[in-house]
Amino acid sequence: MVISEVLQLYIQDRAFISLVGAGGKSSIIQLLARELLSQQKKIIVTTTTKMFTSQANTLSQGGKLIESSDSKVMEETIQTFFKQHQSGIVALLKQRFLEKEREKFTGPESCYLNKWWQEGLADFFIIEADGAKGRPIKAPLYYEPVIPQTTTDVVGVIGIDAVGLRLEEENVFRSSLFSCLTGLKHGEEINLDTITKIVNHPFGLYKNSPQGARVHLFLNKVNNKARSAIAEELACQILKNNKASINNIVIGDTIKEESPVQQLLKSEKVV
Repeated sequence: MVISEVLQLYIQDRAFISLVGAGGKSSIIQLLARELLSQQKKIIVTTTTKMFTSQANTLSQGGKLIESSDSKVMEETIQTFFKQHQSGIVALLKQRFLEKEREKFTGPESCYLNKWWQEGLADFFIIEADGAKGRPIKAPLYYEPVIPQTTTDVVGVIGIDAVGLRLEEENVFRSSLFSCLTGLKHGEEINLDTITKIVNHPFGLYKNSPQGARVHLFLNKVNNKARSAIAEELACQILKNNKASINNIVIGDTIKEESPVQQLLKSEKVV
């Protein structure tokens, strides 16, 4: 199975997808954009936080990289591109900067993304709405995640390799806040109960999700039988409580680009 299939995007004409969490957001964005491009869709990809410029360059190989600090210029360039092309990927880059000697970029503000969605500039918007510094799991700071209000689908991401790691900053982004939200002390190992707490906590993984948006969870890096069993147990535990109103949980591994989805568990309580 592919990601657009399990998110049921193939039966939708349009969707505004925001990804939050840690452990594979950028990989999912790239796979999802390629899948939708193969379906002849018009796709906008950007971030409301920060992304590596190399990721934008990779994405724009299927279309165009639009770089401008002027939102009007950016809007007009998007319109021109999609008038000339029936489908394609447009990556939006507002400003470049260096962070620890690696180039990153910011995207347009959420207000413009909301406007362009409402005006129908593209069929699908795919937004990286959270940062995690490469860790497999995180807790959101007061202003995170930065989810545009027109979002129709929120995809939370967690790396299953977080299970068994000790609560330290090198393993968990914003580890002190993670400790406050879950009750886990620094140095203790992350377990299934810990992850269930950060998923279901009102100030956890899905904080700032717009009311009415469909909620999905992707448990990533499930690359062997042991991790598969752990992920399935975790998914069942999360859905049993399901305070976050998750519609479905995807178990998979984005390294397997042709078939990143191994299993799909659906909530019986959320329609």
